[in-house]
Formats: sequence, C-alpha cells, structure tokens
Amino acid sequence: MEIIIRTMIHPSVQIFQGVHTIGNVIIGKNSSLWYNAVIRGDIESITIGSFSNVQDNSVLHSSKDFPLKIGDYVSVGHAAVLHGCKVDDNCIIGMNSTLLNGSHIQKNSIVAAGSVVPGGKVFPEGHLIMGAPARAVRELGEEEIKDIKNTALRYLKLADQNK
Repeated sequence: MEIIIRTMIHPSVQIFQGVHTIGNVIIGKNSSLWYNAVIRGDIESITIGSFSNVQDNSVLHSSKDFPLKIGDYVSVGHAAVLHGCKVDDNCIIGMNSTLLNGSHIQKNSIVAAGSVVPGGKVFPEGHLIMGAPARAVRELGEEEIKDIKNTALRYLKLADQNK
C-alpha cells in the first residue's frame, strides 16, 4: 500500500517566521500561520479552512485514526494545542487551550483561554466552553457570534499589514 503525503497550502496563506509544517497538511485561502506555530500532519491529515488563523506558538498534531480538521473563520489563540480534534466553522479557541483526540467543537462557539477539552467530548454549537475539564457554560449571543468571524477577519488584515 502506497501512502501519499502532501502539503497543499493556498498561495494566499501568510506564513510567518519559525512556522513548521510537515506531512499531509491542507490550508485554505486567506488563512495565516503565525510565528513558531507547528502543524504536524505526519500521522493523519490536518486540514485548515479558509480565513482561519493559527497564532504564535500553537501546536496542531494529528494522531492515528484522529485527523485534525479546522473549519473556516476559526481563530486558534496563542500557544493552543489541538490534537486529533475537529473545530467547525466560526469558532475561537482561546490561548493556552488544549483540545484532545476526538473532541469536537461545533460551529459558532468559543473555547475560553486555558480550557482543557477531553478526548471524545462533543460540544453543541453556539456555546461558551470553559474549564478543565471543559464544559459548556452558556449559549452565545448574536453579537458574540458575529465577533467570532470579525476576529478572524481582523487577523487577515493584521497578516496583510505584517507581510
């Protein structure tokens, strides 16, 4: 059996100094990878959608039977660790958060800074998720959900300013 490993990064993606990508990694248009982020698709695939950002010192890694998938308009905060998880469109993953194998953050959600999302845990869409272990603490309001996308768009603008 032949294993094909490829990295496909859209030409519009901004990649800053110190970023490392390896293995089967696909990144959509207008996304950004900030200083010293590590994207390791060496075991299973990693897919990052369009208009998403992976901020400084974050680590994304897949695991056997656990590919990592990030949707569109997702902001992964500084020093977050995402391991074999799924994050749907329009989410914020707070700084220093950890998402473990098989966890799933559904669309329009925010994971608060420092949270630990246990392996296999699935959270409903449109919630604030926080704690260690993380739990859904409340539904997000309309303005909070709009601000998630605006955060991703601010990072797109910031990436353009820092070329």
